[in-house]
Amino acid sequence: MCDLSICQAALNRDPVLYLDLTETIRRKEGHLIAALPHGALAAFHSYEKDGQDLGFTMFADDLPTAKRLLAMLPSQPDFLTVHEDFYLDELKKRFGFGGLNPCWQAGYLRTTPPPAPSAGAQVHRLDLSHLPIVEANYNAGSSDDGYLSQLISWGELYGAFEGDTLMGFIGRHAEGSIGLLQVLPQYRRRGLAKLLQSHMIALELSRGHVPYGQIFDGNEASLALQQSLGMSQSIGRLYWAVKGA
Repeated sequence: MCDLSICQAALNRDPVLYLDLTETIRRKEGHLIAALPHGALAAFHSYEKDGQDLGFTMFADDLPTAKRLLAMLPSQPDFLTVHEDFYLDELKKRFGFGGLNPCWQAGYLRTTPPPAPSAGAQVHRLDLSHLPIVEANYNAGSSDDGYLSQLISWGELYGAFEGDTLMGFIGRHAEGSIGLLQVLPQYRRRGLAKLLQSHMIALELSRGHVPYGQIFDGNEASLALQQSLGMSQSIGRLYWAVKGA
């Protein structure tokens, strides 16, 4: 039986770094394709199209293991997270991925959520009437024009509201990480980012999940926010590879 026990010693060296892989398997939101003593490859169910896996996460301790796992991918995957930089050139050569910007991973390893700050706002699930504001303010981009509307239809985008006014939003990415955090410029410095992040941590804990997310290297404000809420930071960095990026 294929499971992560064969590479658990490697995963334990930096457990926060590998949460996107280990949580995907633990939550049964994906399946393990291969587990080796020095690497593993898993597919995200949310990226399956027409019966084919197109979104993945993997780690490898050495180049032979990396090449062995990369050979198991389809010819044109949509999305891949990797946890080492020594085979990024191999990724570009095989699949033509661009970008590959480094990220830190943050994970909430406590069992009780952080206290929600008082920010004079209420957090509610978004609907499609809010899509234009989300599209206008979400600056990370997406290779899929329907990605944000899909997240809304899944009920995975939430907003901070003052009355009917949407002031900021956050969500859960298709592969399971917390992200998409944006506060509209005119409403910043009111504690809304902390309110939204604490809401998502509490929501994920209520689902039995270990909350996790990624922060681009150099985004010190976001790193400080995660730390203020009790999120632990990975030792190493991971890389997003997205088709068309």
